Amino acid sequence: MLKLNNITKKYKENIILDDISFDFSNPGLYILRGINGSGKSTIIKIISGIIFKSKGKIENDLSVSYLPDKFIMPKLMKVKDYVIEITNKNIYKELIDYYQLPLNKRIGDLSKGNLQKLGLLQLFYNDSDCYLLDEPLDGLDDFAKNLFKEKIKEKLDLNKIIIMSLHDEFILDGYNIKTLYLEGGKIKNEEE
Repeated sequence: MLKLNNITKKYKENIILDDISFDFSNPGLYILRGINGSGKSTIIKIISGIIFKSKGKIENDLSVSYLPDKFIMPKLMKVKDYVIEITNKNIYKELIDYYQLPLNKRIGDLSKGNLQKLGLLQLFYNDSDCYLLDEPLDGLDDFAKNLFKEKIKEKLDLNKIIIMSLHDEFILDGYNIKTLYLEGGKIKNEEE
């Protein structure tokens, strides 16, 4: 179960989320849309536990994996060593090849796209009930976008919940998407 009940989030006097409620309990793909500052990332961060709500209640008994829009990884560590650390030494090479990552490059020397692919590897390797992604396509080339779509489909086929903020929804054409539009701190409307 994953429900937001009358959630409000304020930063000083600025209301980002204004008494919103939504039930994310059904498996599927939920896309959060809206202009910058509309609360998309705030919802994701509240569900992930990164930030706290000002008011309201969250009902959540799901395991959650979270990929923020900006993340920090150990810059001096080599990709190979990092992937071994987050997965296991028996499959690290297969995963690195699958994601087309440079094996012996230091994380701090990775391009923006490769760094994002490494973040996606870490996110999708975990077997969670719910996956939270904040603008996950930033910096991805066509290969990585196709890989991303493939991983999303795999998780949806396993009846997982995926919640993401995304400006360009067209990349997921053909998927059954529930879109939530945020404006003025409210969920304005929903579309299937």
